[in-house]
Amino acid sequence: MKTTEEWSRFGGALIVLLALGGALAVFAPRFLGAAAGPEAEIITALKETEVEGLSLPVPGSDVPLKSRRHRFARITVAVAPDGERAEAFATLDFDGTLGRTEVGTDGVERVPFVRRDGDWVPERTAAPRLLAVVTALESRRRALQAADADALARLAAPGTPGVGGPEWEELRQMRARGYRAEAWYVRLERDDAIVTEHWRLQGALPSRPVDTRGERQLSLTLRGDEFLFSPGLM
Repeated sequence: MKTTEEWSRFGGALIVLLALGGALAVFAPRFLGAAAGPEAEIITALKETEVEGLSLPVPGSDVPLKSRRHRFARITVAVAPDGERAEAFATLDFDGTLGRTEVGTDGVERVPFVRRDGDWVPERTAAPRLLAVVTALESRRRALQAADADALARLAAPGTPGVGGPEWEELRQMRARGYRAEAWYVRLERDDAIVTEHWRLQGALPSRPVDTRGERQLSLTLRGDEFLFSPGLM
């Protein structure tokens, strides 16, 4: 039989072991990641998003860009000399939605990382180039919905002509106008993006009702942190 004092010592030792176990569970991944270097931590952070999913707020949209599934591959990491910043370069295969719009992409993603509280985290988001393209596409959709030539002009790269011609004039004259993107399929290159858009236009012209669907290809060019349309907007 153990004495009360022995049971007390045993209980104290058990509490210490449990505390150590909890501390290891919390800090061991960080210690192991640090031992493996920032490259391993950053790759792990990107791969973890495949399990957790992505939900990216899109400026001007009431709904986020959400992934059904996505996969980062061919990941390489470049760490800045100060050891506090890094960039991950990867291919991204993404399947998701922006509200009722299907969004699919494959191509090159570039993700800035920073160290915060000892961990490597994306500076803004795990898919900044994809988000920038979808932001431009949604801004264009809203401008077409409103037939706002000035808003469209702000989305054009330098040297890109503004909207005009029969298609624009018909859109501008339409009442109860509704321009919906049913799908955007994006090919991300190093400094460019090629998008196949499946669209639907509904409304009424003075002479007839309108309900048409179509497909068009759009080109965007990276300028700073945003993508702009070139050579045309429609």
